[in-house]
Amino acid sequence: MSRLFFALTLASCVIAGCNRGAQRDRSDSLGSEIASGDKKFVVLGTMTDQFDRAKAKANAEDVITRHADLAGTVGLFEYNPPLILEALERMGKLGQVKVMGFDENPATLKGIKEGTVVATVVQNPYQYGYESVRILNELHKGNKSVIPENKFIDIPARVIDKSNVDAFAKETSDRLSKKDAADSKQASQGKKRPSFAFITNGIVDFWEHAKAGANAAGKDLDVDVVVIMPSNLTDQTRKVEDLLTRGIDGIAISAIDPKNQTDVINKAAEQTNVISHDSDAPQTKRLLYIGMDNYRAGLMCGKALRDAMPNGGKVMIFIGRLDQDNAERRCRGFVPAFVGRAPRTHE
Repeated sequence: MSRLFFALTLASCVIAGCNRGAQRDRSDSLGSEIASGDKKFVVLGTMTDQFDRAKAKANAEDVITRHADLAGTVGLFEYNPPLILEALERMGKLGQVKVMGFDENPATLKGIKEGTVVATVVQNPYQYGYESVRILNELHKGNKSVIPENKFIDIPARVIDKSNVDAFAKETSDRLSKKDAADSKQASQGKKRPSFAFITNGIVDFWEHAKAGANAAGKDLDVDVVVIMPSNLTDQTRKVEDLLTRGIDGIAISAIDPKNQTDVINKAAEQTNVISHDSDAPQTKRLLYIGMDNYRAGLMCGKALRDAMPNGGKVMIFIGRLDQDNAERRCRGFVPAFVGRAPRTHE
């Protein structure tokens, strides 16, 4: 393969929105000028880590070492920004390279307060948990009116920066402090209550907020809730199959690899009510999706970092994996917003 062909291929993958398989475990600066909008704002590529924290940190260190002129980074999964900060600090470049975050990891919020993180785009995982249980309960009662025509319940993302970080940190802390008190696993006092499963796509702090919301809904609605945090794709699939065997009354799932989980999700949908949250599985028979518009969130992320870099520069994208629907959409939004290409207003 010629060097020019490789450069063109790489740039095409980056601009298309970090399609699955593109730069899965490495990145390269070839073609970066092609990936640039106005020649000042450049996306070098995408590095994934498959939820391996050691690899995520090593990826950041590798990029910092190989690109002395690196001007910015963006971590599109909750744990990426804190590991980028650790890498920058270890290599003596903390504060010299812009860091754009995603989600509300305490280290990311601390970085915003201290000026080492530009901002972070946050979801509302607490509401994901609460709404998922509420909707499953309504569906269990036969109320199909809770399904919107577009099968999407939008819980909008927002940007957290120095102007609102303190208020936001208190908000999230208050919710987490109620997590144990909201635990819905309580004695049913002789009656069988509906039981619902809230399944995450991994084990990260982000999901503790969703767990608090799901358990709070369980307590408010007098239903049983089990929150399952699988370690990988195989584990998630196995957990779904086990729930079906046990006769669960409804499942809310953030699919790890929706295209390769179509069969298991459709099988679940034939036996119980299935909805998706956080990361959608649009090609399956799930009844609806609860979450934010990840494409719009990517746009917000790209614009915030671009605004913080008036002189432009080179940035690298870090993310857990690209198989998830939310990851692909975030990349699709981030790239045009950062490099200055006219983005679509929606996906």
